[in-house]
Amino acid sequence: MKPSFPLLSTLFCLLLLWVASCKKTEDTPSPGGGTTTPATKSSAKSITTFAFNALSPAVTGTIDATAKTISATVTSGTDVTKLVPTITLSDKATVSPASGAVQDFSKAVTYTVTAEDGSTQAYTASVSVAKPVNNGTVYIGSLDGNLYAIDALTGAKKWQFTTGDAVNGTPTVVNDVVYFASWDKKLYALDAETGTKKWESNPSSINLLQPFAAPMVVDGLLYYGGEHHLYALDAATGSRKWAYQHDDVYPWQASPTVVDGIVYATIRGSSGRMSGLHALDAATGALKWHQPDIGISESSPAVVDGLLYAGSEYNGFMAFDAQTGAMKWTFASGLSSNSSPTLANGIVYIGANAFGNNPSNNKLYAFDAKTGVKKWEFITPDGGPEGSSPLVANGIVYIGAGGTLYAVDATTGAKKWENKPEGAGSLQSGPVVANGLVYLGINKKLYA
Repeated sequence: MKPSFPLLSTLFCLLLLWVASCKKTEDTPSPGGGTTTPATKSSAKSITTFAFNALSPAVTGTIDATAKTISATVTSGTDVTKLVPTITLSDKATVSPASGAVQDFSKAVTYTVTAEDGSTQAYTASVSVAKPVNNGTVYIGSLDGNLYAIDALTGAKKWQFTTGDAVNGTPTVVNDVVYFASWDKKLYALDAETGTKKWESNPSSINLLQPFAAPMVVDGLLYYGGEHHLYALDAATGSRKWAYQHDDVYPWQASPTVVDGIVYATIRGSSGRMSGLHALDAATGALKWHQPDIGISESSPAVVDGLLYAGSEYNGFMAFDAQTGAMKWTFASGLSSNSSPTLANGIVYIGANAFGNNPSNNKLYAFDAKTGVKKWEFITPDGGPEGSSPLVANGIVYIGAGGTLYAVDATTGAKKWENKPEGAGSLQSGPVVANGLVYLGINKKLYA
């Protein structure tokens, strides 16, 4: 009889092979010789950004990562019932409602973020509407002798204040007080909410001639040009603080500008080279420098980054050193530029025309603010824009010329749109932009 161990040995080897096969099935070796562990799914479920990019300007929400809330404030007049948020999330997460879906934010909206592993996190998003500019009120004077307070969104009259003559200067609102001038030769201060008079200036001490300009109010003082003097008044009481005179023939007509304790203003006229730009100490009225080379000017100066810009009635458009009055550059002598300049993003905008009836001379200009190099020009064929100051908002320049309001791309000078209100006549006032609307006074009407 043969020994049985070779058979047992064979059976033992077969058993080992079977065990190895089972182990291989349970723990599959990786190519490098180890074993592969199943991948763990991500549990990240955060909202990282939340924005309304379709609004102009875009609005980005504030995310509280602890409270899981999102808050955003949109400008007055925004329709919050049809807002479209753009949402970014943690990697591999999803959100419901989806990013880009229109939502009604007149009430809080709950967003549920689902991680790759199926876990969820809820966020509550709330949108508030900013308080309207000037409490949602537009203030405008009229040739009928009244200053009106108008609801900015509906056009309904809130109140009116009657003066002794026409009001066609631009009012100024500071700290809930409306300041303006009337052709009854007085300056007024009214409560912005109620129209109640706080004070009126005394014509015997504040002698006004042609009150077209807007008052400038800075650090508790109101600055305004009179017949032969530039005045500084106490903004709270209307009492005169100082008066500066350099010419006894022509008035100060344009609104002054106050920057870093210096008042910049122009005399309207030319008498022995005493007209032109003046820089005065804002607290005392002492003269710091005088620049006559600009000539006759009704342009309110603009000051940015140490340069002062102003237009001239005959000598085009100029830039000066704000500290010394030295001329830095000039453009197109012979143009009439009584328009007040506006600066935005390193570009200065101004309206101008040349004397004569050639419509191609009526233009809105854009210059490099540092060098004076012209970037573009836009012809306003309906009339000259030299008396209407441009306004820049959200990448658009607005200016009135002839009887037309133009909207022009601020970067390229391409026309966006134009509007010619019925019976507009000649637009001389500058527009105002707020609440997504452009406001413009024309004849005896306010348009939005």
